[in-house]
Amino acid sequence: MTLTPQRLRRLVKHRERLERLQEQELAEALRLHRRREDALVESLDNREALLDIGRSGSGAIDVASLHAELAYLRRVDREILARRAALQHSANDVEEERTELLGRRRDRKAIETLLDRRLEEERIGRNRAELRLIDELATTRWRRTEHRQ
Repeated sequence: MTLTPQRLRRLVKHRERLERLQEQELAEALRLHRRREDALVESLDNREALLDIGRSGSGAIDVASLHAELAYLRRVDREILARRAALQHSANDVEEERTELLGRRRDRKAIETLLDRRLEEERIGRNRAELRLIDELATTRWRRTEHRQ
């Protein structure tokens, strides 16, 4: 199957659509990454606020509230670990999407370069054909004038 300029143009358009879809996927991965970052910051702030409450307390220590605070602290620490893992996973997804997008851009540009070369080859071929036709016409005229003399 020969890749004609028309086919190459269709292929470039198709690759552009794929590239736009990949850009959307990257944008979605980045949004998810930002949401996960915000959730982690929120959990870290919750932990810090709980620790600040414990430090500011003066007076008698209530064992039940201390036990509840420790349980909450453990839960927040587990949440922080889970959110860090999710954030790392999200960062990996963003990197994969970015790599995929770069690959799609590289493919599209390669096809565009091939299309440009084909168009240039066709232009050169047309110019050569026109020059041959002009040469034939000039030769024919010259021969006619030579035979008349």
